Amino acid sequence: MFSKKLSDTHHFCKHIFLIFLSATLISFPVIHPAQVQAFSIGDEKKMGTELLSIVRKSFNILDEPDISQYIKRLGNEILQVTGVQFFDYHFFVVDNAEFNAFAAPSGIIVIHSGLIEEMENEGELISVMAHECGHVTSRHIADRMKKMTKTSIATAALLIAGVAIGSGAISEALITGSMAAGTSLNLKFSRRDEEEADRLAFEWMKKMGTDPSPMTSMLHKMHKISVYRMGNIPPYLLTHPEPRRRLGYVEDLIFIDESSKKLDQRDNFHFLRIKQRILSLTKKTSTLFKNANRTLSEPKSSEIEQIIAHYGLYLANLNEANFVQAEEELQIVLAAYPSEAILQADHAMIFFKEGKYDKALQLFLKAQKQDPSSDFTNFYLARTWQEISENEKALRLLNNLLVDNQDHSKLYYQIGQIKTRQNKKGEGHYYLGHYFWYEGDPKMAKSHLDQAISDNGSSKTIKEKARAFKKKITEIEKG
Repeated sequence: MFSKKLSDTHHFCKHIFLIFLSATLISFPVIHPAQVQAFSIGDEKKMGTELLSIVRKSFNILDEPDISQYIKRLGNEILQVTGVQFFDYHFFVVDNAEFNAFAAPSGIIVIHSGLIEEMENEGELISVMAHECGHVTSRHIADRMKKMTKTSIATAALLIAGVAIGSGAISEALITGSMAAGTSLNLKFSRRDEEEADRLAFEWMKKMGTDPSPMTSMLHKMHKISVYRMGNIPPYLLTHPEPRRRLGYVEDLIFIDESSKKLDQRDNFHFLRIKQRILSLTKKTSTLFKNANRTLSEPKSSEIEQIIAHYGLYLANLNEANFVQAEEELQIVLAAYPSEAILQADHAMIFFKEGKYDKALQLFLKAQKQDPSSDFTNFYLARTWQEISENEKALRLLNNLLVDNQDHSKLYYQIGQIKTRQNKKGEGHYYLGHYFWYEGDPKMAKSHLDQAISDNGSSKTIKEKARAFKKKITEIEKG
């Protein structure tokens, strides 16, 4: 299939890019150290634009509509209580087994799947995201950069990219390359930085009406990992040191603040569903079966753990195209949560994958009626409309989704396909240009934009938009 070949090629290109990156110190402008001393909001936004491009090139972003919408929703909940922000935040979950999360300049929050795998509830995820937002809001990374004396933004960015990627040969090459270039930047947050970010996260969780106690359970996990791994400390603990000391500080905050003890725990259903979805995209199917069956055979597992284990078996069977078994497992989950519209969409996915589009359509429409705002439902409803050649209905849905998801590559790909099918090749190339850019392939992006510009059938508007977007890509590449 074209999509499989495209994925393999793109994965190979990412590795080539990273090797090239370590040799060329990225494409950041070399700025004299005196300029770095006055690292402004504008400088941070500029670096953020470059780093956002690197994130897309370096990581396999888990941008399935339900995962993206869920993580953005949590991020926006936090931002609603933080006050005015200098930056437009971008929240990503990436396929990487490292116990890692990273706040890059100008509000880029990267959370690794390996970190979510260690979490037990939504409160723990919010505590990490709020902590990272605290670092961005307080401009802690910018403060580190202001203190640089022998480096440039180029080498500083190289170090940031290395730490964000995690461990392994690629990350080590980036970090070593930045050190060889003479950087004196220390990205390890100070005790004061960590306490400030923890205090902000604590206050924000209270304002959200969320019990902040999961901050302590997450710090307990971090401390255990730091003890067990000793010589192989995860990147998250290198940049966020002394979890034991932080734990004592947070426990004191909770002990002193009586109001925090009266707040409710979050409903965990949607977190646990998303966690299973992430595992289904990042783990071997055999691992999914093994984990679910272990939970079901464990007498001490809770009712919700048992139900979510059945959801894990639904996903594992769906991955293996065992459609009958997938439906049997999902029916157990539906019986426990009959009002959850997203499960109706999960049910529809069985028939979508099976190619029974009429049945899938009925269930997607039912799910959409229950929850019109679900990106997952609307995206796959659009895909179903595509499969039965109802292209205009599919386009309306996809364009509606694009309003709030302008960096979602799959939307551009599907729209590009429809436009090409409608013999609007210039428009098709324009949307495919966006697809490849957001997939981290600027060369292919510019190639499609060039074809949109040169196509005789392209409208004047599409040609102008394609030129403007190509110019933007070129400017980012030049730094």
